[in-house]
Amino acid sequence: MFSRTKSQALIGLVLFLASQLALAGSFSVSPTRLTLSVLQSSGMLTVRNTSDEETVVQLQANAWSQQQDGSDVLEASSDLIAVPPLFTLKPGASQVVRVGLRRAPAAEGELTYRLLLREVPPPIEEGFNGLQVALNLSLPVFVLPPQGAAPELNWHMGYAADGSPVLQLFNRGNAHTQLRQVDLTRSDGTVIKGQNLPVYLLPGQNRSWPLAADTHTGRWKLRATTDSGTLEAELALEK
Repeated sequence: MFSRTKSQALIGLVLFLASQLALAGSFSVSPTRLTLSVLQSSGMLTVRNTSDEETVVQLQANAWSQQQDGSDVLEASSDLIAVPPLFTLKPGASQVVRVGLRRAPAAEGELTYRLLLREVPPPIEEGFNGLQVALNLSLPVFVLPPQGAAPELNWHMGYAADGSPVLQLFNRGNAHTQLRQVDLTRSDGTVIKGQNLPVYLLPGQNRSWPLAADTHTGRWKLRATTDSGTLEAELALEK
């Protein structure tokens, strides 16, 4: 049990840390992603200020790709336009943002973007020497090709370069998938790999997850929950 002296010291530390941290406002966005196409070249978002402070929000469109390790790569793009690109929200107020496509959809597959909503922090008060924190939200935007698109997922159990077993997923389709839950189960029902996600896998990309060393023999049942439904497969470790 804390003594009064220790409790007072802890309270003092918390107050000191709070004085060194300037928390900016907060806001929410609905919906959490957009899908555009030839038939629907624009969409709408609602941004709401959920804090007790006035907040300024700035929008930036980025082309979105992924590296082989699954990390996202964002590059500023003029393919999308968001109006208004900068606005001020009073506490509890909301703003409708219109997002439009400024280019034709690609014929061969889905285009992927992320719309960054960044809070512009207020000016720092004189004498403040702490850390100012601003909120950033990244909203995925997908543009379907004229003939439609779909992911094509291929699961594989193999070995990494260091010889350790891994579970691999390849998206050979022309559209993304969002993984929400992945479970790999032994024949006796024991879950040996549970992955609570979610993560996006863009067209042409792959991801891998390390497996326990005792997965070298036997067969396993894979169950994956995605944004397009639940997938099941029977797998065995292959060289």
